Amino acid sequence: MSMMTKYVAAFVMLLAARAGADPLGLIDYEQLFAENADAVEAADADRDLLQVGDIVILRGNEDDVTFMGLDQSGHGAVGCFVSVLASLESALLACEVTLPAEQQAISDDYRARALAFYAENAFPPADPAEVMRRYDALVASEIDLARPFCSDPSVVTDFSDRLFVADTNDEIDGMMSIPRLPVANPCL
Repeated sequence: MSMMTKYVAAFVMLLAARAGADPLGLIDYEQLFAENADAVEAADADRDLLQVGDIVILRGNEDDVTFMGLDQSGHGAVGCFVSVLASLESALLACEVTLPAEQQAISDDYRARALAFYAENAFPPADPAEVMRRYDALVASEIDLARPFCSDPSVVTDFSDRLFVADTNDEIDGMMSIPRLPVANPCL
């Protein structure tokens, strides 16, 4: 594996690891479980599950209750995509890299569409201004994590070159074609 491939792999792993259950913290899983208590099933001794359309939500029954949402739609987890966009934006800011105008326009379009989807499909639906505020906070929180990749900015630009191209538009359209919770798993 070349050094460049290792850096790209590390960057992608950073993106995936940061996704969590809900990168913007706008899904009220407790309320979702409470309102659908009759549909909650025991997955095993330590976890319950709730299926909401194409989303399976696992709730850990430990002292510190944790949640994980799994998107089974086959269209991609929108929460993961939002996390990827935030991580990439934080890397661009940390490394002081400017995208070419065409890529920046695609990036801006994808972010606007993903955040609008997030606002509409969070539980309960969220105010778009609050979604943007939390997205900006996520970007800011990841800038220091992205700094190690600045020694070779091509890691960031190579990823941008693959994501922010017209060829990915159909995939992004498909991802947002079905209303569902914007959970973050599976990620990448």
